[in-house]
Amino acid sequence: MYDKIARFYDLTHANLTADIPFILQLAADSDGSVLELGCGSGRLLLPLAQAGFQVTGVDSSAGMLARAKARLVEVETAVQQRVTLVEADMTSLTMPSENRFGLILIPYNTFMHLDTVQALLALRQARSYLAENGRLFIDLPNPLDIASISDDQLLSLENVLTDPESGELIVHLVSNQLDSANQTLHITWIYDVSQPSGGAINRTVAQAIYHYRYPHQIELLLQESGFKLAHLLGNYDQSLYNEESERLLILAT
Repeated sequence: MYDKIARFYDLTHANLTADIPFILQLAADSDGSVLELGCGSGRLLLPLAQAGFQVTGVDSSAGMLARAKARLVEVETAVQQRVTLVEADMTSLTMPSENRFGLILIPYNTFMHLDTVQALLALRQARSYLAENGRLFIDLPNPLDIASISDDQLLSLENVLTDPESGELIVHLVSNQLDSANQTLHITWIYDVSQPSGGAINRTVAQAIYHYRYPHQIELLLQESGFKLAHLLGNYDQSLYNEESERLLILAT
């Protein structure tokens, strides 16, 4: 799915930077290198490497990894040498057995792409690569916010963007279908692209199923995977999670 929308990802997430200082501090407080599961186009991976950390980025989308590689080409060689990119599914990741990481990240909303079976597989894989005294970090939205999303399935305007490289106008639309019984959110993203000179509109449609979980459900998944829940935070300011929190941030050991 992300191969279809890789070119739009950085544009639609350009303002997503609030988590970066928090992630950098997590890495600084951890002993060893960083493994990012679902690294995408390198939004977090690059600032981690620029801050001096050895980072392995894993993603199943060749299109997103291509954008990460393009970003790396633009930085100094020393930063490039701190990064390893792996095209793989996090549920079946295979790396040398001696690879151990002080911090493993499943970044912004990525864990929501996994159903229960996939989530357990991914967590068990992560546990096998965690160093002694290492930590796992999962970044999710507050599930109460997801559960309260309007189920009208109407298209709404997400944003209107201009591609700085091509000058194309991109109209980004979204539609949500909530299945509260199965705790899933079915999302349709539409990207309508038009040339600066006008003419026909080129439409790209992508769909995803997000699985949202409550804290007690995540804790059970962690326990079944060999982790122990350490902290539940509600935002990048390290405030504790509550019903009004913007995010659900999980730290486990």
